[in-house]
Amino acid sequence: MSTHKEYALIAILATAAVIGILPAFAQSAADSSQISPSTGSQQILPIAVSTDKDVYDRQSIVIVTGHVQNAIAGQAVTMKVSDPTGKIVEVNQLTLNNNGDFQGKINTSSPLWSSGGTYTIYVQAGAQQGLLSTTTQFTLPGGGEINCTPQQLSATLGAELYCIDYSIDGGTVSGVTLNTASKTLAVKIQADNDGQITLNIPRSVLDAKSGTNDRVFAVLIDGDEVQEFTDSSTNDTRNITIPFQAGSEKIEIIGTQIVPEFGPIAALVLAIAIVSIIAVSAKTGLRFMPKY
Repeated sequence: MSTHKEYALIAILATAAVIGILPAFAQSAADSSQISPSTGSQQILPIAVSTDKDVYDRQSIVIVTGHVQNAIAGQAVTMKVSDPTGKIVEVNQLTLNNNGDFQGKINTSSPLWSSGGTYTIYVQAGAQQGLLSTTTQFTLPGGGEINCTPQQLSATLGAELYCIDYSIDGGTVSGVTLNTASKTLAVKIQADNDGQITLNIPRSVLDAKSGTNDRVFAVLIDGDEVQEFTDSSTNDTRNITIPFQAGSEKIEIIGTQIVPEFGPIAALVLAIAIVSIIAVSAKTGLRFMPKY
């Protein structure tokens, strides 16, 4: 194979690896039937899909299960996942077993899953038998909201809005910011009296982990670290209550994981960078593949 053909092959594979997650289904999810060209009758192939939970955080494994009636063992089922804006974040092929069942796993920790809100899973099966598709949905909290309620803090990062449930006694909140570099949620307060603030923080916004185990947040009040606070958790949130003294102005909560900094555009940038490097290398004679 010539050098230029080698580079062309690498470029095609690199680009396909990134944009290959964008194919559309041959049939919309709402259409679950097909007219048989031989008999003219309508064939309906029941299909079902579900997830093990309705709400996940961005460090979760989503278990997808389903069933196709009258299916052939070994037949492929196509699964596509779109985010709340309609962008495709995952495409996969699942295989039916002898009972017509299929199962797959989705890892929500990918930076492609940067939007909070409702994600839609589309599955499609059928070839010789006809085409059939259906959908199910699940939610990633944090981000994707349009407006926050008066009982929530509004934190923005890029184009995303994150709503955090809170309550405060002895003062008021004047602002909140997220810092991805320091993995910090900073809350500005006006403390007229001694009091406390309670925050119910989605893990998808800010979390503190040591491996797979929870660790305690670091908390600063006006730059000084404090130890007197309570920290409890659920599968999807971290609930933290922090006492403060009159005159306090800023509370910082520092974790180990924060809102993903990169969205789907990062994949496109990576593809462009790879293709550009290959193009330059082809002109300069630099080789990535050994010559035999």
